[in-house]
Amino acid sequence: MSDITNVELGVCSVSFNGVDLGHTKGGVEVSYEPSFKDVSVDKYGETAVEKYLIGEKLSAKIPLAEYTLANLKVGMPFGSKAGAADARLTIGANAGKVGSTEAKELVLHPISEGTRRHDIVIHKAVVASTVALKHMIDEEKIIEVTFEALLDESKSDGNYLGFIGDSTA
Repeated sequence: MSDITNVELGVCSVSFNGVDLGHTKGGVEVSYEPSFKDVSVDKYGETAVEKYLIGEKLSAKIPLAEYTLANLKVGMPFGSKAGAADARLTIGANAGKVGSTEAKELVLHPISEGTRRHDIVIHKAVVASTVALKHMIDEEKIIEVTFEALLDESKSDGNYLGFIGDSTA
């Protein structure tokens, strides 16, 4: 039966490794993409008779509105803070760095909710996307980052990437 109270709007807070990343601009978008291998047999030609799950992708695209070195470091995880009082972010690392060393828990919490029943949690999130920094006269500077989930082998089958629900339970 339909229930109008299940229709919701709202923004979310973004926490990475327990640190609030501040305001966002333009909405946060979470994507889940399963990958399947189609199985076919000669009798039915190319028509799939079965599908096997062969992988999954979970990602979150987040436009960070607070233009800070700390947020730039989140978007460029292999950069290094340098200078007096970490006043700059240096970019340009040796090839072969391992992404999982920079992967941390990402929690997206709907702000308008009094509970955490719709939190989205990625256990091991890492930014592995392009970060474009625009300097426009009529727009806010946004650090748009896309976090991708890495498999967390310490979790159980069905929960390797993350979950939706109460992040405190």
